[in-house]
Amino acid sequence: MRRPQTPLRVLCYAVNGLGLGHLTRTIAIGRQLRRLCWALGEPLELVILTSSEGDGLALVHDFPAFKIPSKNIVSGGGFSAHRYRKLGKQWVWNAINLFSPDILVVDTFPAGSFHELYDVLDLGSKNVFVCRAVRPDVANQPTFQSALRGYDKIILPEEDGVNDTPLPEQAQERAVGVPPILLRSVEETYEKAEARERLGIPESAKALYASTGGGGDKDAEALFEQLVVAARALPEIHFTLGAGMLYRGREFPAPNVSWTRRPVLSECFRAFEGAITAGGFNSVWELLHSGVPCLFLPLARGWDDQEARVERCVAAGAGVRLTDLSAEAIATGIQNLPQTIPRLAPRNGALAAAEEILSLVFDRKHLEDAALLCDPSVLFAAAQKGMTEETLLRAAAKRWKHTEDHSPDSAEALLQELFASRNTVF
Repeated sequence: MRRPQTPLRVLCYAVNGLGLGHLTRTIAIGRQLRRLCWALGEPLELVILTSSEGDGLALVHDFPAFKIPSKNIVSGGGFSAHRYRKLGKQWVWNAINLFSPDILVVDTFPAGSFHELYDVLDLGSKNVFVCRAVRPDVANQPTFQSALRGYDKIILPEEDGVNDTPLPEQAQERAVGVPPILLRSVEETYEKAEARERLGIPESAKALYASTGGGGDKDAEALFEQLVVAARALPEIHFTLGAGMLYRGREFPAPNVSWTRRPVLSECFRAFEGAITAGGFNSVWELLHSGVPCLFLPLARGWDDQEARVERCVAAGAGVRLTDLSAEAIATGIQNLPQTIPRLAPRNGALAAAEEILSLVFDRKHLEDAALLCDPSVLFAAAQKGMTEETLLRAAAKRWKHTEDHSPDSAEALLQELFASRNTVF
């Protein structure tokens, strides 16, 4: 056990990647690590290392982020690939050495974007790898398999209960599966009417969301142009185009099209009857978690097998696959969309992932008790009334220590009581 009141230092590594998935998962887990530490009454220092140009997402969630330019943008500064790689390695090594984390959390790339993590996995930190399923030809590479041996815990975000990433035999006992790791649980999203109001969607319109992912794809502008051409031919449908934080292309106008760059659009997903989406991990599972049937258009990726994900979701009845973005194909796809979809992602796995990470340094029973206080619906309601999560959870932690009944019902009752009496308690 750790010495009380010594800040737990957690460094999250979200370097590389074309989209926002790595950073999004990191922040999703970070939110729950912070909530659990507040509920435990434990101090926490958490920082993020990232190369994502969407690092503003960390700012939105009040996380400090150390930033290096992404591979996609560095050529604009005249850097050669060799010099960028050299700088990147030194930057990561220096950041980790200076911060000296108790726990290092790495997403998707076990050896690091520059293969630099081999040199830091034995520096004394507890190492956790968040192993989103990747293409088999990538997962079986010797560098991938070898790096897994340096991790104390491997978290496997499952997709409809599956994550078949091959692991070396000695790493299998350190692996644990969790549901898809999402930035928001459905309990902390807006109801349909409020979500539509926030997005400016007419109350009577049939609403369709469309996205190409985080927006960093080189073909994103061409795809959005095709979508707007199709939208003009379908005036009875209101299209909301989620450009993504990484999108740098043009915005194409149409009477029934609105563009949004909301950093956490999943809060408003219940506004839509359907969605056109690429096959990325976060895009797909955030939509399905909110119950939105999808028109899938998988994109080619080096590590992520979007084709396999879409095939699995279509077979399960979560939507249909688009052949192209023509008005005819979209109209046909909408007609074939199911009214309701199976609950392929009934739970957000971010809290479970955070519990597994903190179990490396804290007592698991205390963690399980603290997790009962991290009720997303109550925390979301409190935030809408201007009450911070920290205030509520710290107050709950003080009372929880003296409560004999540590059941889910007792935790909810305590949170509701504190929330209701906030004007006199805080």
